[in-house]
Amino acid sequence: MSDPRHRLRILHISDLHERGPREKEPWRRRRVLGDAWDHNLAELLQDGPVDLVCFTGDAAQSGSEDEYAAVTDFLFALLDRLHLKADRLFVIPGNHDIQRLVYHDGWANLRALAPRIDPLALARWMAGGKPAPGLEDALRDGVLSRQGAYRRWVRESLGRPELDPAQSSHGRLGYRTTLEIPGWGFPIHILGLDTAWLCGDDYDTGRLWLTDDQLMELASDPKGDALPGLRLVLMHHPFHDLADGAHCRKLLAGRADLVLRGHLHEPTVETWADPDRTVRQLAAGCLYEGDRADHYPNACQLVTIGLDNAGRPLQIDLRFRAFSTGGGHWHDDDSLYSESRGGRLTWIFPRSVAPRSTIRNPYDPWTPVTPPRFVGRIDLFHRLEAALEEGRSVSLVGDWRIGKSSILQTWFQRQSGRGREVRLLSGEEGEGISPRTFVEKITGYQLSYEEADPVAETLDRWAQAVGRPSLPPLLLIDEFDGMIPRFDCRFFERLRGMLGKIVLVVASRQDLDLICESIGRTSPFHNRLELNWVNLLEPKAAEEVIGWGNEELGPSDADLMRQWAGRHPFYLQLLGRHLIDARRDGEEISYALDAFRCEAIVRLREIWRILPERDRKSLLGVLEGKAADRLSLRSRGIVKDGKPFGNVLTEWLREEL
Repeated sequence: MSDPRHRLRILHISDLHERGPREKEPWRRRRVLGDAWDHNLAELLQDGPVDLVCFTGDAAQSGSEDEYAAVTDFLFALLDRLHLKADRLFVIPGNHDIQRLVYHDGWANLRALAPRIDPLALARWMAGGKPAPGLEDALRDGVLSRQGAYRRWVRESLGRPELDPAQSSHGRLGYRTTLEIPGWGFPIHILGLDTAWLCGDDYDTGRLWLTDDQLMELASDPKGDALPGLRLVLMHHPFHDLADGAHCRKLLAGRADLVLRGHLHEPTVETWADPDRTVRQLAAGCLYEGDRADHYPNACQLVTIGLDNAGRPLQIDLRFRAFSTGGGHWHDDDSLYSESRGGRLTWIFPRSVAPRSTIRNPYDPWTPVTPPRFVGRIDLFHRLEAALEEGRSVSLVGDWRIGKSSILQTWFQRQSGRGREVRLLSGEEGEGISPRTFVEKITGYQLSYEEADPVAETLDRWAQAVGRPSLPPLLLIDEFDGMIPRFDCRFFERLRGMLGKIVLVVASRQDLDLICESIGRTSPFHNRLELNWVNLLEPKAAEEVIGWGNEELGPSDADLMRQWAGRHPFYLQLLGRHLIDARRDGEEISYALDAFRCEAIVRLREIWRILPERDRKSLLGVLEGKAADRLSLRSRGIVKDGKPFGNVLTEWLREEL
């Protein structure tokens, strides 16, 4: 890899949660952000001067005017300590920068309407276009007024009117500003995205909208092409919290070099990838956790980006800092990643090389496997067949990349052409936006109404029209998790009433009851869908997957796949892919194994976050020689015979937890 010609140092902070005069324990905040914080900055400056400060949301606790005065004092003192002017500070709003009591009824109305509106119409309206049916400009402007105190603070107190969306090319959401550092020869673009404008209660997840117009207007040049130089994106919420997150994440790939975000209060390094796109993200952690205060491992990051002469990133050197709740000081944090030393971790960007081979790698962990390549799941398909014969609907539950999409696509192929109407749908595509788009995708009709009852009536009539005796229509719905918070409960109630006329097979990462409970709802499908967990492959099927690489891999490689990936379909393919690439590139097998484990880390963390505490304790007991024999862990395919499914999980538990 070429050595970086330029280095850009960024202090990344987020989630200050300043309460102003309502701070009940100011001494706790001073313990974290007083002298200890000043000493922390002095240590960070030993690495060299800081070029930018990026603050990714939740400056205040409730978006009130009197909270921002203290934020201004804190940030200006920070800039002074770093010898920076205000033009090197970049901020975006978070959910706590919204005044929830302002224009509350109008906000509640728009939140309820948003999932029923065509995403294109919503995006254009938010950018100043024609209102969609049921909307008016006063509603949009009233909802945005809930950020009024925040935006005045940015313009007047910080003296940064260029960070006010009113000054941006979009005009209402987000901003883009460009820096030119003398002698570097390329621009640095800061894209501040507003993910918080529709926030307003404790059930925001899945109900927020970035809008593709905001994203692409700010991420494009006047001709609509990608921006030159370095492209940094600031946003508060992770993509999976956004109703249009999956769509916008795909659009962002190729137009952003790094995403800095906040909100979840845990520092994270993430790479999202599919075969065509990559998005790299850093979450800062929480600068001051509002509830746990000085008893929380508050955090910040120093991000040093190594760049070539065109502004393309070559590597990122990270320094993780955390507050010691016992010692009362900030320190380098090695608790996040086993590979870090002294709180430091280097993130190498893939180098541009000639194609490894004209022969396709037989392993592709990101693409669903369909016939004739599909293997295994024999018992599950027997259960699906029996349920279909009896007109029963099914809920498939399984962790990320366990094979749910492969099963649905294979089942779709098997059932098509057998005299039954079959539809394959996804909660992450356009049909997952609202009941109207969902029913339009199924029926092929164009609907002019959004309300749950008439939309459901249309689906009911279609089912009766196309259904045949003993052959009701079959709807296969992937990524059902995302539809639950976006769809009106009434539509699901009507859909429940159609069971029998329609057969559903829905796939989700969690039990539907738990998903509904997490957003304050009762599941409309409680006890109406047969639950089937998707877990590990059968032994014979796992061996078939391993055998896909026989032409290039040897017996020792196959053994390595069995040991590290067990019978997990995703990890078998992920390790197989890295082994094939290493063989073709003449790399050591240890290199392939390290690359495999680095990618696996992100996926394992996602699973860990949703595990109940009892399951976590059971898994950790494995490190003490105990058996992890909980049914919930076996059902997920996380354990087999009381042990983790593969060494990749065992070593992750040992090194990270």
